[in-house]
Amino acid sequence: MPERDVSVRAGEAIMAALRRGGHEVHPLFVDRHVDIALRQSAIDVAFLAVRGRYGADGCLQGLLEMLAIPYTGSGVLACGLAMNRAKTKDVLRLHNLPTAPATLIRAQQQDSISQIHGTHGFPVVIRPVGATLLFGGTLVRDEMELEGALDDVFGLDDEALVERFVQGRPICVPVLDGQALGAADVCRTGSWTAGQSDTARGQEICTPARLSPAREASVLRLATQAYEALGCEGPACVEMVVSERLNEIIVDVDSAPLLLPGAPLPRMAREAGVGFEDLVEEILAGAHLRAHGIRRNRRTVHKTFEGPDRRANAALAAH
Repeated sequence: MPERDVSVRAGEAIMAALRRGGHEVHPLFVDRHVDIALRQSAIDVAFLAVRGRYGADGCLQGLLEMLAIPYTGSGVLACGLAMNRAKTKDVLRLHNLPTAPATLIRAQQQDSISQIHGTHGFPVVIRPVGATLLFGGTLVRDEMELEGALDDVFGLDDEALVERFVQGRPICVPVLDGQALGAADVCRTGSWTAGQSDTARGQEICTPARLSPAREASVLRLATQAYEALGCEGPACVEMVVSERLNEIIVDVDSAPLLLPGAPLPRMAREAGVGFEDLVEEILAGAHLRAHGIRRNRRTVHKTFEGPDRRANAALAAH
């Protein structure tokens, strides 16, 4: 599975950065025995490099809360909301943040697709509600393509989100500790954001976005508001489409962004003057427990970094 592969690669990169920083690191793989591994590891903090179901949807975070092990990233509620695209849309709308009109379709619904689809028209984008997809979603242009795309989604999830297609420019805004790091143009070859049907998983290409000052300020403000609306903490990425006709539309909020040197968050942190090792240290410093009120000392990404806590034992969990 591609999500597992990139999680392992990210875990290896983070592990190398932590070891260069003087930390003792023990890699752990997330499976059905992870609770036993965590109980036996006697670690000080869990640095999470997991994505997808059970790793980034609040399940692992809840287990760590129960075991009183501080962990990096967002808490149980924020992870659960961000992983469920339908609930993400509900929360964003409650905060008057712009999202594309969408219909939720369940695998067991008896209504015909034309009845469910309603007046959204075509083209539309089909995405699973809870499964993470590296390639974004599937762009469909008629009812026949819609049926095929839904069959594919229901092989991954019990619910599908049918969203009105918004023509525009895909933008990703990495956010760290509530501070937007900048905007990046993200092109996934073979993705609907590149204007193509998703027949193959493509490679993600990330470059700093060239936006007018006013448009950039609007994009960064919306990303920060979406991050706060879901209650995210630590690193996150807010994806949106910048449209000349409809301004900005928020597409997704990723509470467990990929931490590879070339991915959007590390790339934009580097543009802001923060290297990968310093970024990893910053994320580690934010590890804490919500239920127990245990928090490590914080640093701010744009301030001079102090020396890391060399005594910390970090377990890196890779899905």
